[in-house]
Amino acid sequence: MKKVTILGGGLSSLSASCYLAKNNFDVTIVEKNNTLGGRLSAFSENGFTFDMGPSWYWMPDVFEGFFKDFDKKPSDYFDLVRLDPSYKFFTDSKDLDVPADLDSFYNMCEEIEEGSSLSLKKFLDDAKIKYDISFKSFINLPNLSVFEYFSPSVLRHIFSLNLLNNLRDYISKYFKSKEMRLLLEFPSMFLGGSPLNTPALYSLMNYADIVGGTWYPMGGMYRISESFEKLSLELGVKHIKNEEISSFKINNNSIDFAQSIHSKIYKSDVFLSGAEYPFVQLNLLDRDFRSYSENYWSKKDVAPSALIFYVGLSKKIKGMRHHNLFFDKDFNMHLNEIFSKDVWPTDPLFYVCCPSKTDPSVVPNDNSENLFILIPIGSGSDDSEYLRDSYFSKVILRIEKKFNMDIKDSIIFKKSFCVDDFKQRYNAFKGNAYGLANTLSQTAVFKPKIKDKKINNLYYSGHFTIPGPGLPPAVISGKIAANQIIKDFK
Repeated sequence: MKKVTILGGGLSSLSASCYLAKNNFDVTIVEKNNTLGGRLSAFSENGFTFDMGPSWYWMPDVFEGFFKDFDKKPSDYFDLVRLDPSYKFFTDSKDLDVPADLDSFYNMCEEIEEGSSLSLKKFLDDAKIKYDISFKSFINLPNLSVFEYFSPSVLRHIFSLNLLNNLRDYISKYFKSKEMRLLLEFPSMFLGGSPLNTPALYSLMNYADIVGGTWYPMGGMYRISESFEKLSLELGVKHIKNEEISSFKINNNSIDFAQSIHSKIYKSDVFLSGAEYPFVQLNLLDRDFRSYSENYWSKKDVAPSALIFYVGLSKKIKGMRHHNLFFDKDFNMHLNEIFSKDVWPTDPLFYVCCPSKTDPSVVPNDNSENLFILIPIGSGSDDSEYLRDSYFSKVILRIEKKFNMDIKDSIIFKKSFCVDDFKQRYNAFKGNAYGLANTLSQTAVFKPKIKDKKINNLYYSGHFTIPGPGLPPAVISGKIAANQIIKDFK
């Protein structure tokens, strides 16, 4: 039986471990932290349970497909509910409760911009084509060579994807109002880029949002990683926590063994890194064995970092929804400041998740509220308690004004997480929150490869390689990497 050691226990690693174990590999996951799941983790304090990172459950079909591969269903592990409204969206002129029902969504759009419901139907029809083509023809390709795209089944669809147009220009062909454009542009920021550098291909995310719906696993988002961890154990994968790989012993262009910071040896036939790709390249490999240099990484468009606050309140916020997007300030200025000027945003856009609106288990009592507040900031930004505190004051003031109530005096728990924490906990390159931005020059075959160019038995998964940032891509990334290992070593 071939042995595989997986570095890092994030979602892509857990996904890969399941597929490898199912195919009779002897699999061990080695994780530096005390929990698996990577960014998809949680912590509890004072009766509050906070998801530490991802909070959106889109593309339920991806999770259903994963569990189906093991004759399981998501419902075997967690209770999934669809949110309605899907989220609340604040602009400088409108407060929109975005409905889950598609006809109601069309009606809302018509109120925003006359005739936009017909435009949206055309837009979603095109987005569905992109979604279907991507999942049937592209999403599972290993992207080791451009020739993977030369098959007739792929070539016939290539021009339907609008790869050469950016998302903003594409959306503006359908809609004129600022509110409609913002409503459709916002997912680009959570794909690690902006509507100006994200290909129009990713309008497929609007289809996932509007048609596929926004969901929530009761108990918290970490139930997803918890379920993957449980399935992985059921399949015989060994999990080692609080252990970090610090070096490799390489012979004849293959890794003989990995060594941990505690001098423990992990000898395997294959090594898969679900850990941060640049960190592994620049810190665990000698210069002669690096596929990508420090200069290469320095030129990459890295996704934003984030300033996150975990806040427990002793009272409810009337009118707040489970998901709340504050796009009531200048979107272009925010994008320019974090992507071009590399400074903290002057008037930040931000996002508030309030899972206690759906799930009473995440708060200590019925009068409490659980807030996850996220402000996108530039990767590599300065980080200090002063900056964190000043931005906390800014966003709390805006929340108080929007909901016409005092909040600050009701705070009974507060914790922050920012650039330095991303670096320390996840070895995150420049303290990024999402990985590599999904720009045209960093899509598909242009992403760092899942198979190392110089080391024969080293592979990669996660948000710096294919398909990209996000939970569904992480699941798929693990499957792609596992399938390539199975092909090469079984």
